[in-house]
Amino acid sequence: MSDSGLSDGRIARGEAQARLVRDVMVRRPKTMPADSSVADVRAQFQNPSVQTALLADGGRFAGAIGRDDLPDAAAGDEAASAYARRDVPMVGPDAAMPEALAVMEERGEHRLVVLDGDGETLVGLLCLDRTGTSFCVDKPAAPAP
Repeated sequence: MSDSGLSDGRIARGEAQARLVRDVMVRRPKTMPADSSVADVRAQFQNPSVQTALLADGGRFAGAIGRDDLPDAAAGDEAASAYARRDVPMVGPDAAMPEALAVMEERGEHRLVVLDGDGETLVGLLCLDRTGTSFCVDKPAAPAP
């Protein structure tokens, strides 16, 4: 691990504590069109590392579907948006990581949607690994001043 706290595209939870959300979030999370079908979402969930499908419409957050949110009985041609939730934990990019971690812990979540100041534009995703010990990052981040 380097002095920046990064190792293999991850940043240790302890190192993340001293940063802002923007320094730790995945800046280009994988999204799906808001009009995606249930079959489209199921196809994304074939990748075991995908825990949440993010629906977006022109960069605007349209909802999130967790693996457990999609019932087995849902028809493949059904609109996935019927199962999307907008009441998921969210935070802004300028929030301090201790604040974001408190939201994640309170809700028992390993994912946290990051929305711009307008409260609608998806700008990132905080992704704790399964063990809760590190965050996935898409590039090395400099510490906040």
